[in-house]
Amino acid sequence: MSPSRPSVIIIAHGSSRSDGAQEAAMEHALTLRQSNRYGTVDFFFLARDQAIPDLPPGEIFLLPFFMSNGYFVTRRIPELFNLTDGQRIGGERRLFQCEALGTDPELAGILSTMVRDICRDNRYRTADVHVVLVAHGSEKSRASADAAYLQQRAVEARGEFGDVSVAFLSQSPFLDEWLAALSENGPPLVLVGLFAAEGPHAAEDVPGAIEDWRKKSRSVRAVHYAGAVGARPEIVRLIQHSISRRAAAEG
Repeated sequence: MSPSRPSVIIIAHGSSRSDGAQEAAMEHALTLRQSNRYGTVDFFFLARDQAIPDLPPGEIFLLPFFMSNGYFVTRRIPELFNLTDGQRIGGERRLFQCEALGTDPELAGILSTMVRDICRDNRYRTADVHVVLVAHGSEKSRASADAAYLQQRAVEARGEFGDVSVAFLSQSPFLDEWLAALSENGPPLVLVGLFAAEGPHAAEDVPGAIEDWRKKSRSVRAVHYAGAVGARPEIVRLIQHSISRRAAAEG
């Protein structure tokens, strides 16, 4: 008999050099375990782990903890777990791949909450701030940019903020160039990292770009960085809803 509760595996890139790249996925997995809604809750890091975890019987939902539908989501995960069209049905196991974190329809709500937190702490009107979504980007693949602009449109559609822009670390518009082109005066800027965890990009590259700009610029504009969205506690509920949608799609 199959278990009554489904199992979950959070699949992230991870890093052999930075513990921060793993912490968010591990913390979310712990919270999911404590919810008692699922059977086994595990995590798997592509850059660190040599073999996929043992697969329990029953339904298993694979959650790609990535910010876009790039190579790892569309190719590597299906290869590792032997998926066809996002699933594998056979024997005592049924595997289903969920949406990537960065393309989830509920992510814009969490991004907006991060901006509102900054506004509250600094007594800004939300309509007066300029939001900048900062993503990795790539000159070889459109996946990161597509996901970033998807979230930009979703945040804009909420109608909460004065303006919403996108900047990247590895493609145009580059964050450092975007900041350098700013006028000396203007609305407060709130940067939000479209990163799955507080790894080097989120914890070092974005703050470093802001610090360099402040040293070189004569601008008096206020600039705030809200951190990486993937580390937010609200992501747990997003994961739960993603699993529920995937389960409903299978009837």
